[in-house]
Amino acid sequence: MSSPNRRSREPQSINQGWELAVAAVGGVVIAVVLTALTGVGVGAALWGGGWVWPLGTDSVMSVVSGLLHGDLRQGFTHAQARRLAGPVPTYVAVAVAEVVLAVVAGAGLVVVRRHILPSDSRGGMATRSEAANALGIRQLRSARSVIRPDCYGTGSQGPP
Repeated sequence: MSSPNRRSREPQSINQGWELAVAAVGGVVIAVVLTALTGVGVGAALWGGGWVWPLGTDSVMSVVSGLLHGDLRQGFTHAQARRLAGPVPTYVAVAVAEVVLAVVAGAGLVVVRRHILPSDSRGGMATRSEAANALGIRQLRSARSVIRPDCYGTGSQGPP
Protein backbone atom coordinates (compact mmCIF):
# COMPACT_ATOMS: atom_id res chain seq x y z
CA MET A 1 0.00 0.00 0.00
CA SER A 2 1.35 3.42 -0.91
CA SER A 3 1.36 6.35 1.42
CA PRO A 4 -0.96 9.30 0.65
CA ASN A 5 2.02 11.70 0.67
CA ARG A 6 3.78 9.92 -2.16
CA ARG A 7 4.10 12.18 -5.17
CA SER A 8 2.95 10.75 -8.44
CA ARG A 9 5.13 11.44 -11.44
CA GLU A 10 3.85 11.73 -14.93
CA PRO A 11 5.87 9.55 -17.30
CA GLN A 12 5.76 12.28 -19.91
CA SER A 13 5.12 15.65 -18.39
CA ILE A 14 3.93 18.56 -20.48
CA ASN A 15 7.05 20.58 -19.84
CA GLN A 16 9.91 20.89 -17.43
CA GLY A 17 9.51 24.63 -16.95
CA TRP A 18 12.46 25.77 -19.03
CA GLU A 19 11.36 24.49 -22.45
CA LEU A 20 8.86 27.27 -23.02
CA ALA A 21 11.46 29.92 -22.18
CA VAL A 22 14.03 28.34 -24.50
CA ALA A 23 11.47 28.14 -27.31
CA ALA A 24 10.49 31.78 -26.79
CA VAL A 25 14.10 32.99 -26.78
CA GLY A 26 14.84 30.87 -29.86
CA GLY A 27 11.81 32.30 -31.64
CA VAL A 28 12.89 35.85 -30.81
CA VAL A 29 16.42 35.21 -32.08
CA ILE A 30 15.13 33.69 -35.32
CA ALA A 31 12.72 36.61 -35.81
CA VAL A 32 15.47 39.18 -35.25
CA VAL A 33 17.84 37.41 -37.67
CA LEU A 34 15.20 37.03 -40.39
CA THR A 35 14.18 40.67 -39.93
CA ALA A 36 17.81 41.80 -40.30
CA LEU A 37 18.12 39.75 -43.50
CA THR A 38 14.87 41.27 -44.75
CA GLY A 39 16.29 44.73 -43.99
CA VAL A 40 19.38 43.92 -46.08
CA GLY A 41 17.15 42.73 -48.92
CA VAL A 42 14.91 45.80 -48.76
CA GLY A 43 17.94 48.10 -48.64
CA ALA A 44 19.38 46.40 -51.71
CA ALA A 45 16.01 46.54 -53.50
CA LEU A 46 15.47 50.24 -52.79
CA TRP A 47 18.99 51.69 -53.01
CA GLY A 48 21.06 48.93 -54.59
CA GLY A 49 20.83 46.73 -57.64
CA GLY A 50 17.88 44.57 -56.55
CA TRP A 51 16.67 42.14 -53.91
CA VAL A 52 19.26 39.84 -52.31
CA TRP A 53 18.85 36.90 -49.94
CA PRO A 54 21.41 34.38 -48.65
CA LEU A 55 21.47 31.09 -50.55
CA GLY A 56 21.63 28.65 -47.63
CA THR A 57 21.81 28.19 -43.88
CA ASP A 58 25.58 28.52 -43.78
CA SER A 59 25.47 31.74 -45.75
CA VAL A 60 22.74 33.10 -43.44
CA MET A 61 25.05 32.82 -40.45
CA SER A 62 27.89 34.32 -42.47
CA VAL A 63 25.73 37.28 -43.57
CA VAL A 64 24.60 37.92 -39.99
CA SER A 65 28.19 37.72 -38.81
CA GLY A 66 29.16 40.18 -41.55
CA LEU A 67 26.38 42.55 -40.50
CA LEU A 68 27.58 42.47 -36.92
CA HIS A 69 31.24 43.02 -37.90
CA GLY A 70 30.60 45.68 -40.57
CA ASP A 71 31.36 43.57 -43.67
CA LEU A 72 28.14 43.66 -45.68
CA ARG A 73 29.46 41.49 -48.53
CA GLN A 74 30.33 38.55 -46.30
CA GLY A 75 28.21 35.49 -47.06
CA PHE A 76 26.86 36.72 -50.39
CA THR A 77 27.98 35.56 -53.84
CA HIS A 78 29.87 38.06 -56.01
CA ALA A 79 26.73 38.75 -58.08
CA GLN A 80 24.69 39.39 -54.94
CA ALA A 81 27.42 41.53 -53.37
CA ARG A 82 27.37 43.83 -56.45
CA ARG A 83 23.62 44.40 -55.94
CA LEU A 84 23.95 45.43 -52.28
CA ALA A 85 23.38 49.05 -51.24
CA GLY A 86 25.99 51.02 -49.35
CA PRO A 87 26.52 50.59 -45.62
CA VAL A 88 24.39 53.56 -44.50
CA PRO A 89 21.22 52.66 -46.47
CA THR A 90 21.61 48.99 -45.55
CA TYR A 91 21.92 49.65 -41.83
CA VAL A 92 19.06 52.17 -41.96
CA ALA A 93 16.85 49.56 -43.67
CA VAL A 94 17.87 46.94 -41.08
CA ALA A 95 17.12 49.36 -38.22
CA VAL A 96 13.72 50.27 -39.67
CA ALA A 97 12.88 46.59 -40.15
CA GLU A 98 13.85 45.81 -36.54
CA VAL A 99 11.75 48.71 -35.23
CA VAL A 100 8.77 47.46 -37.26
CA LEU A 101 9.30 43.98 -35.79
CA ALA A 102 9.38 45.41 -32.26
CA VAL A 103 6.19 47.43 -32.81
CA VAL A 104 4.33 44.48 -34.34
CA ALA A 105 5.51 42.13 -31.57
CA GLY A 106 4.51 44.65 -28.89
CA ALA A 107 1.08 45.11 -30.44
CA GLY A 108 0.66 41.35 -30.66
CA LEU A 109 1.57 40.94 -27.00
CA VAL A 110 -0.95 43.63 -26.04
CA VAL A 111 -3.68 41.87 -28.02
CA VAL A 112 -2.83 38.51 -26.45
CA ARG A 113 -2.70 40.00 -22.97
CA ARG A 114 -6.00 41.82 -23.33
CA HIS A 115 -8.13 39.40 -25.28
CA ILE A 116 -6.81 35.86 -25.31
CA LEU A 117 -5.29 35.05 -21.92
CA PRO A 118 -7.62 33.22 -19.55
CA SER A 119 -6.87 35.64 -16.72
CA ASP A 120 -8.75 38.36 -18.55
CA SER A 121 -11.17 39.66 -15.92
CA ARG A 122 -13.55 41.03 -18.52
CA GLY A 123 -14.31 37.56 -19.86
CA GLY A 124 -17.15 36.79 -17.47
CA MET A 125 -18.17 40.25 -16.34
CA ALA A 126 -21.11 42.11 -17.79
CA THR A 127 -20.93 45.83 -18.38
CA ARG A 128 -23.37 48.14 -16.63
CA SER A 129 -25.53 48.45 -19.73
CA GLU A 130 -25.54 44.68 -20.33
CA ALA A 131 -26.62 44.04 -16.73
CA ALA A 132 -29.34 46.70 -16.96
CA ASN A 133 -30.63 45.24 -20.22
CA ALA A 134 -30.63 41.68 -18.88
CA LEU A 135 -32.12 42.31 -15.42
CA GLY A 136 -33.80 45.67 -15.61
CA ILE A 137 -33.12 48.71 -13.47
CA ARG A 138 -35.74 47.85 -10.83
CA GLN A 139 -34.32 44.37 -10.24
CA LEU A 140 -30.75 45.73 -10.08
CA ARG A 141 -31.74 48.35 -7.52
CA SER A 142 -33.55 45.79 -5.38
CA ALA A 143 -30.48 43.51 -5.42
CA ARG A 144 -27.89 46.24 -4.83
CA SER A 145 -27.12 45.12 -1.28
CA VAL A 146 -26.23 41.67 -2.62
CA ILE A 147 -24.29 42.97 -5.61
CA ARG A 148 -22.33 45.65 -3.71
CA PRO A 149 -22.60 45.04 0.06
CA ASP A 150 -19.61 47.34 0.62
CA CYS A 151 -21.56 50.30 -0.77
CA TYR A 152 -25.17 49.52 0.11
CA GLY A 153 -24.89 47.26 3.15
CA THR A 154 -27.48 44.64 4.03
CA GLY A 155 -30.25 47.04 4.95
CA SER A 156 -32.34 49.32 2.78
CA GLN A 157 -30.34 52.45 3.55
CA GLY A 158 -28.45 54.26 0.78
CA PRO A 159 -24.70 54.57 0.37
CA PRO A 160 -22.73 55.37 3.55
